[in-house]
Amino acid sequence: MRFLVADDHELIRQGVKALLRGLDPDAQFDEADSWETLAAAARPDANHDLAIVDLHMSGMEGAVSLQTLLKANPALPLVVLSAEESADEMRAVLAAGALGFVPKREPASVMLKAIELVLLGGAYVPIEALSLLGPAHAPAPPAERSGAAVIESSPVGIQPHHRHLMENLSPRQQEIMRLVYRGWTNKMIARELGVAEGTVKVHLSVMFRALCVHNRSAAIALIGGWLETGRTL
Repeated sequence: MRFLVADDHELIRQGVKALLRGLDPDAQFDEADSWETLAAAARPDANHDLAIVDLHMSGMEGAVSLQTLLKANPALPLVVLSAEESADEMRAVLAAGALGFVPKREPASVMLKAIELVLLGGAYVPIEALSLLGPAHAPAPPAERSGAAVIESSPVGIQPHHRHLMENLSPRQQEIMRLVYRGWTNKMIARELGVAEGTVKVHLSVMFRALCVHNRSAAIALIGGWLETGRTL
């Protein structure tokens, strides 16, 4: 995977990179420490899987800068990492197209969950800010509230966070999960999709952790329950 890490403090950039290497030991990184270097690095042909951006670097104009960035590269998944936590700022960031907002006060485990959700095509905001997303999104039951995913009501047999994640798998992730459900091995999936076996392993690791399953059997059971509700994959 390839990530863009933008923060004006090198210590924070190094910490975020170390966290991302936990997802993919072979991850590649581009870095930025200002609006100018961020705008140059976030070009579409860089093919970043995710950008993690500090909202208050030199030259940044808050959510306005994010709008400019995402207008030039609308396919870029972006998570904001910020020391500011005002409701207005969170609302503006989400309206600009960011898929996540993580306060810098949060522990590394929360940031990791946010990253996993966004890599799956979901969205993340602090649990106390879910109301900013509108009345259609309600908090999960207490047992599910370890993070702050965008959550909706659940179909029979599928937990709320599972429904959200399954509905927001990217096309590539849908392909992989479909082949997992058919019993294909990582090597077979890699050959079918024309990617490295390690890439398949990284995708599966992220999906399994975000779906709170520990192996292929549990994932297959979850997919089976999803399909039984009349959904497709």
